[in-house]
Amino acid sequence: MADITLRRLLWTAVQNNASDLHVQSGSPPMLRIDGRVRYVNCDPLSPRLLHLYANQLLDEVSASVLAREGSCDLAYTLADSARFRVNIFYQAGTPAIAFRRVQAEIPTFEELNLPPALEDIARSRRGLVLVAGTTSSGKSTTIAAMIGYINRRFARRIITIEDPVEFVHKSDRSLVAQIEIGHDTRSYDDAIRHVLRQDPNVLVVGEMRDISSIRVALRAADTGHLVFATVHATNAQQTVERIIAMFDPAQHNLLLTQLGLNIEAVVALRLASARAGGRLPVCEIMRGTGTVRKLIIESRAQAIPQALINRDRGMQSFDQHLEELFKLRKITADEALRLATNPEALVMVMRGFTTRDMSQGLVR
Repeated sequence: MADITLRRLLWTAVQNNASDLHVQSGSPPMLRIDGRVRYVNCDPLSPRLLHLYANQLLDEVSASVLAREGSCDLAYTLADSARFRVNIFYQAGTPAIAFRRVQAEIPTFEELNLPPALEDIARSRRGLVLVAGTTSSGKSTTIAAMIGYINRRFARRIITIEDPVEFVHKSDRSLVAQIEIGHDTRSYDDAIRHVLRQDPNVLVVGEMRDISSIRVALRAADTGHLVFATVHATNAQQTVERIIAMFDPAQHNLLLTQLGLNIEAVVALRLASARAGGRLPVCEIMRGTGTVRKLIIESRAQAIPQALINRDRGMQSFDQHLEELFKLRKITADEALRLATNPEALVMVMRGFTTRDMSQGLVR
């Protein structure tokens, strides 16, 4: 059988609406579709073929990073119609490649089924907006939708710092500059050190990965910029706690004050399997209300979950959004309980809606 080309594999991923494609030697390619993995119907891939795929993707910069670090990130566009975030790494001495599909068009809030509160957040003029979640929960896509909304509606200067650039924003009403690590700047630290000299209104500073990036993000928000960043955390409370935990305890009082005064929103994400197929975002939303700011400044993050449920300025808990999606029959009872923060309490709430969805599974 003839070797399957990289182009054909990527088109297979596109045609099957896969979110991810994984290739490594000794196994057939694997697709992730609606969160579930399945093999492509072809022969196992050879080490020679994996080296060929890697060479087709690598440029001089990424090849240097791969040789030095054993792994590299890059972006790849297939015939101007599909874009992928790519990670090349080694396993058993042979290249292996993970492809994450990125939508070619900037998605809208409606297309992503995101709550109306995110539109209000995107209209903010200043402050820190953190998008939290685990890997593959939709953080980058959600930020792209908010930047796209700003770009289409407002005259702003938008700068993103990414590794690599995923969603490509074409300047509309706003002027957008996208800085890619390794190609446009030597490092994330270099880019973020100089970005405030580039007259931005809106900044996307990627992941809040260390003290340096947190300080720059807070400084930018404190000086009147709207700053977007991602955090690997499971909910709003943990997002705040994780940022504080990065700093020495002696710095906590100052940091709590800065964070409390500048936080505009935390949007935490989970993905649910939809009844109709595909996946839907489930959002916990925290806004920088007076109550929330006070809780952060007073180091009482454990009280944040209780503050969310009053729905002030569009705030909501995960379980409130799951309750809404279940009531609208967009997700099943079992799926709601699988993602719930407090399944026992959600069971009691859902019993008031219907018994039809509760005849099987976890709800009796």
